[in-house]
Amino acid sequence: MTGGLAADFSAIAEDLRRGMLPPRVFNDQEIYQRELERIFAKCWVFVGHESEIPSPGDYVLRYVGEDQFILARDENGELQLLLNNCAHRGSQVCRAEKGNTSHFRCPYHGWIYKNTGEWNGAPFRARAYKKLDTKQWGLRKAANVDTYQGLVFACLDPQAVSLREYLGDMCWYLDILFGLNEGGMRVEGDPHRWRVAADWKSGAENFAGDAYHVPHLHRSVEEIGIVPNIDSLVESPFHVMLEGGHNMIVHRGTLPPPWGYLGFPPDVVETFDLSRLDDSQRLFLEKGHGVTVFTIFPNLSFIQAPSVFDPTTGQPPVIFTALRQWQPRGPGRIEIWNWPLVWNSAPAEFNDLSYRASLTTFGPSGLLEQDDTVAWTGAPVAGGSVFARQDGMKLNYQLGLDGMSDYSVVDDWIGPGTASSSVFGEAAQRGFWTRWMKEVSGE
Repeated sequence: MTGGLAADFSAIAEDLRRGMLPPRVFNDQEIYQRELERIFAKCWVFVGHESEIPSPGDYVLRYVGEDQFILARDENGELQLLLNNCAHRGSQVCRAEKGNTSHFRCPYHGWIYKNTGEWNGAPFRARAYKKLDTKQWGLRKAANVDTYQGLVFACLDPQAVSLREYLGDMCWYLDILFGLNEGGMRVEGDPHRWRVAADWKSGAENFAGDAYHVPHLHRSVEEIGIVPNIDSLVESPFHVMLEGGHNMIVHRGTLPPPWGYLGFPPDVVETFDLSRLDDSQRLFLEKGHGVTVFTIFPNLSFIQAPSVFDPTTGQPPVIFTALRQWQPRGPGRIEIWNWPLVWNSAPAEFNDLSYRASLTTFGPSGLLEQDDTVAWTGAPVAGGSVFARQDGMKLNYQLGLDGMSDYSVVDDWIGPGTASSSVFGEAAQRGFWTRWMKEVSGE
C-alpha cells in the first residue's frame, strides 16, 4: 500500500457505501499501524473499572493499543495512567499485574517514581544527578483520564474532546445499565484474558449489533439447555445506532418468566432506585427494554443476558453482566479481556450464580465464546489470501440496505439514537466501520 494508501482508503470507503469490505482490512500491516496511530492513540479507550483500584496506592497493568500502562490511584485518590517504561533506559518499572505501592522502582538502574509518575530519586543521587531537572524525567502520562459510571477511560491525545462529549448519547444508556443504585457494580475477580487468531474489529463489530448469527452459530447451546429458545433472540431485539460509531442491540418487551423485571430477580430489583434516572430512562425500563450488547468505539463491548450455567440442576436462567475488550496484538491477532460484573447491593448467592453463568457462556472456555472465536479466525485468513486480493474478493455488509430485508427505522423510539424495527440488518456494523474509516483515513 506504500504510495497508494490514500487511493486504497478511497476505494475501501466506496466499497463500504455499497455495503462491502475487502478482507484485507482484517489482515494488513500498514492498515494495522494506522489503527494504532490514529485510533488507539487518538480515541478514548477503556482501561479498567474503578472497583479494580479502590484505595490509594492500588494499581493494575493495562493497555492502550499495544502500549502497556500502569493504571494507578495515587496517594490523593486521583487516577493516573503511566507508561510502563523508565525514562532512563526504557525498562519496565512495574512487572506485577496488580498491587499496591506508593512508588515504582526500575530494576535496571534503580530510578524511582511516585505513583503520580513524578521522578523521585536514584541510587547515589547526590553524586550522580546534581543538576538533573527532575520535572522533565518522570514517567510519561496519558494526556486524559476520566470516568463515567465507574468505567475508566484514557485518551493519549492532548487535543481530544472530553470523555462526556466522546461518549455522547451512550451516556444515556450507561446510566440505565450502571446507575440503577448508588452502590453500582464491581468487577468480580480479575479480568480473564486469552489470545485468538482473529482481528480486534471482528469482536467489536459483532457486539455492535450482530444478532443474525446467533440462531445458527450458537444453536448448540439451546440443544444442551444453556439458552432456551434461541430463535427468540432475533425476534424481540433491535439495533440502536448512535453517533461516533457506538452501537448496541436492545431487547424489547418484558422478558418471560422466570427472569422477572429487567431479567433480575425481585431481591436484586428491590435495590434499584429509578428516581436516579430521568423520565425517558424510566419509561425505557418500564416498557421492559434492556441493552443486550453494545460496543463503544473502538474496542469496548458489553453483554448482559440470561444463561443457565448447569442445565442438570434445574436452576432457572440467571442474568449475567460482563465488559469485554478486544486488544490488538498485530494484524489478525487479538487478546480478549473479559470482566464479569456484579451488583454491590445484590445478595451474594445471586452474584455467585451470575458470575458462574458469565464464565459458562463468555469466559475463556465459554460455550458461546468458543463458537464466536472459531468463526472470527476466518477473516484474517481471507485477508491474507493472495487469491482473495487478486480476485477482488469483497465481504458482504448489505443486510438491511435497499429493501434487502425486513428492516426499517422506528419513528417513536424512546431513547437517543436511531432504532431499527428488527435485527435483520447491518447498519450497526456499517456505523462502526464508518467511524473506523474516518479515523484511519484521516478524513
